[in-house]
Order: sequence, then structure tokens, then C-alpha cells
Amino acid sequence: MRILNIINNELVTNKQKLEHELERVLNLTTDTTDEKLDLSIKLINKLTQADADISTWETYINKEKENK
Repeated sequence: MRILNIINNELVTNKQKLEHELERVLNLTTDTTDEKLDLSIKLINKLTQADADISTWETYINKEKENK
């Protein structure tokens, strides 16, 4: 089904955007160390959630395949 691919692509794209944003924040030279730290931790938390979302989605898809 196309919707399954769309959902998968959306989850992966979201994770890639977060990774890119984290890289950008780490390379900033204008922010203070505290600002960079706060932004980095927030992004890492979002990345952790994105990983969990992808893992949950993959588990769901695998169970659906087994049921067919």
C-alpha cells in the first residue's frame, strides 16, 4: 500500500531533518556553549523519539506481514 510507504518515508525524513539540525547546531559559532548545549539536548531527545517511532512502525509492519 502506498500509505505505508508514505508513513515510512515521513518518519525517516523527519529523523534526517533532526540529524541535520543537530549537526548545524553543533557547528554554530555564534551561540554560547549553554545555548548550544540546550539546543543539542532538545534535538537529541527528539531524535530518540524519532528512533522509537521508526522502531514501533517497523514492528507494526512486520506483524502485519506475518498475519497475511
